[in-house]
Amino acid sequence: MGTVRAGTEESLALAESLVRGSSDPEQVLQAARIFALEGHRERATDILRQGIMTHPRHAEMLSTLADLLSRSGAFEEADLCFRQALEADPRDAESWYRQGLHHGRQGRPAQARAAYEEVVRLKEHSVKGWVNLGLSRADLGDREGAVRALERALREDPGCGEAHSNLGVLYAEAGLREEALDEFRRAVSIDPGCSEAHFNLGWALLAEDELEQAEATLAESVRLDAGNVESLYALALLHQRAGNYARAVSELKQAIERRPDDARLHYYLGVAYNSQEAVDQAILALETAARLRPDDPRVHRLLGVAYDKKELPSRAREAYRRAAALSG
Repeated sequence: MGTVRAGTEESLALAESLVRGSSDPEQVLQAARIFALEGHRERATDILRQGIMTHPRHAEMLSTLADLLSRSGAFEEADLCFRQALEADPRDAESWYRQGLHHGRQGRPAQARAAYEEVVRLKEHSVKGWVNLGLSRADLGDREGAVRALERALREDPGCGEAHSNLGVLYAEAGLREEALDEFRRAVSIDPGCSEAHFNLGWALLAEDELEQAEATLAESVRLDAGNVESLYALALLHQRAGNYARAVSELKQAIERRPDDARLHYYLGVAYNSQEAVDQAILALETAARLRPDDPRVHRLLGVAYDKKELPSRAREAYRRAAALSG
């Protein structure tokens, strides 16, 4: 085990002193926040439970506990705590916001949208409320409503990189490529340390065949976050397009280490190996892709090509037959 940092020990000692012999709600909340920030989520939860026993209708304690429970995957208990928090104070915008995040974690965009609508009704200048309302509307297919919400967020705070980045995604999906690039560039300018912002810009530049700029931007995204699978994937596609298959293989392998069940990554690894005439490796990658996504005709078609190269005619015929059947 590593040595605990002195700052961490001091923070935890402070948190314990805040709750020792005190039932003051603000001290309970401060202590819980410290424990949560230091990674001691169970201790934070215990402290909040004890505080709620003394203050059963304290909305902030209830919603803070609900948020911690939701982040831990205890969704049913979190639902109950959010309900109690909002019964105690139905005008608490932060409780509604946390409940929106809670719904989003469970893939419930309609409920998330309703929560964020309540946030901006109660607190019309809430930038994070407008941003998340835009995202939930986009998840429900309401692109126009999503754009309006994100544009409102930017009227409230023109320097919100998250709003620029997500607005760029919506513009790109609508085919407004120049507008999307402008938004992505603004997002990177505002938050140059954000890996996701660099990915969005790099992906858009790749779509425009601006390969040199795209490579630099995507490489920066990976430098900022080595675990950004989408940036590694985009770099691999870029290097495949440029004929640099060895680089593509390296990037795809890194991505697969982080996301081994992504059939798309195994498929493109098979493409890269096939282009290098590394038939055995291509077959292994493509068979994995076929197992993960058996209904993708592209995988079976390329498997047929690889089996042909390996002089396995019966397996090649079966792969081609499967590809044709899936293609309709």
